Amino acid sequence: MKIKSNFLTILTVLTLFSCSEKMDYESANAYILKSAQEWADAINEGDSLVIDRIVADDFVGVSLRGDLYDKQTLIRESKMKANRSYKPKVFNVTIRFYGEAAVAQGNETWTKIADSTSTTNIWTDTWIYRDKKWQIVAAQDLKLNQ
Repeated sequence: MKIKSNFLTILTVLTLFSCSEKMDYESANAYILKSAQEWADAINEGDSLVIDRIVADDFVGVSLRGDLYDKQTLIRESKMKANRSYKPKVFNVTIRFYGEAAVAQGNETWTKIADSTSTTNIWTDTWIYRDKKWQIVAAQDLKLNQ
């Protein structure tokens, strides 16, 4: 009887641990895709609330110039450079999941409202799921030759 009781206890504990939170990749995919456009818009508008939500505190990015920057630098520079004179458009986004990590890659075109000239970048963002939210921990941008 004691062996059966111990077995049931062990089985219950194993079941509880195996029932950890199941990842909803469909919702995560939609969130990351939506956030990619929101991030571009936030940079253009200097919206630090959006950046703060999407970007992790330990974030490190590589700029178009090849410089490293952190979350605080991103927020500060987006506020300083915000002018709403561009219309950013994110497209061709692919997202691949690896457990509680995701790699998002895509393009963005920044069109100047005044004269319709534009530049296109390609980017890679690394997302991590922690504390019940998806956030970017690393990003790299590259300007495409035109």
